[in-house]
Amino acid sequence: MGQRLIMIFMALLALALASGCALAVDGEPIDDTSEALALTCDGISEFAPDADLDGIVDACEQSLAERFAPIVYHSSDETNFPTNVDWFLPKTSLWFYDDNCWPDLKQNLENAPPQWDLPAWSYAGGCGASDTVFSGGTRSDQKQRTFFLNDVASQYRSGSPNTLDWTTYVHAYRNTISGVTIQYWRFYAYNDAANNHGGDWEGIHVVLNSGLQVSSVSLLGHTTIDSYPVSSLTWEGTHPRIFSEGGGHASHTSGSGIQARCWVCSPGPCAYLPVCSIDPGNSDTFVRQETFPNGWVTGMGRTPTHTGALLNVGEKLHPLNGQQFLQYSGIWGSPGTFFETSGYWAPAFNETAMGANHFMTAWCNGMSPQPSGECTPRAISR
Repeated sequence: MGQRLIMIFMALLALALASGCALAVDGEPIDDTSEALALTCDGISEFAPDADLDGIVDACEQSLAERFAPIVYHSSDETNFPTNVDWFLPKTSLWFYDDNCWPDLKQNLENAPPQWDLPAWSYAGGCGASDTVFSGGTRSDQKQRTFFLNDVASQYRSGSPNTLDWTTYVHAYRNTISGVTIQYWRFYAYNDAANNHGGDWEGIHVVLNSGLQVSSVSLLGHTTIDSYPVSSLTWEGTHPRIFSEGGGHASHTSGSGIQARCWVCSPGPCAYLPVCSIDPGNSDTFVRQETFPNGWVTGMGRTPTHTGALLNVGEKLHPLNGQQFLQYSGIWGSPGTFFETSGYWAPAFNETAMGANHFMTAWCNGMSPQPSGECTPRAISR
């Protein structure tokens, strides 16, 4: 009997060790393996809500997001500043498009669509097609048969003049290095670089290790996701500086080479010309946005104002805070003559570095585990 009890005890001990705490932050243990308890941090209870079911307590996600929220330097040559989804939607309309008809099919479905309606539509057949396209899951390969949100009128393309509307969207998930990846996304009503198009989304990924310290930072370019060591960025405490291109909005680790305006007074009268680069030491060359709560927006001689919300959107399968737009798989601008001049996709269907199997790398890079349906579209159209 005694030997049997010892064997039972040893088995229970082995089980406990196999499922024990692997992380600790500020002296607080983090259970990162239990199916019953979500990962947590900063003294937040492991029993606190995990409404997006990603295995991380929602309050911990918010705490980490605030801790590492970037400081964005927008070029003073920028003409289209950030805004947010709820500012944008009343100014647009939802359409269905198919270029296989003559003339092209463009059907207006709903003006000023609310978020919850975006993923609720379907369009069957037409234009020689036999498939059904779903606005909440079908992703168009070439933007030729898709739902789209019409380009906003020219007076709205510059974004919101109220910096409280400059929302930064957050997506956090467990990663393959036993830590957490925090994505920060910026939304613009329009892109007026060489490839003008409506609805531009830009993101950065702050990758944390098992100790919830920064391991690397990844920046989404126009076609690739580039990873940088911590030493490649300038930090203000725990906040990385990010430099945004004017017009195209791509993110960089430095302002060097990013066109900006500055005052030139020789020869002749002073003029504010696009002949400089973003220089953190010259406030004429940037608009600086602190994306953490109660952060400030400054630069270009403007009166300091507060930034917009740092908003956790949750997961595509389980959005948080009413952010149903995540599940909309159409494009955020009108179809153009070319692929590059057509609207862009939102974070969960973003094309940057997309895998050949339609794996949404921009949304799920390094995610572990990957819930079925989170990282790939439901179906593909032309």
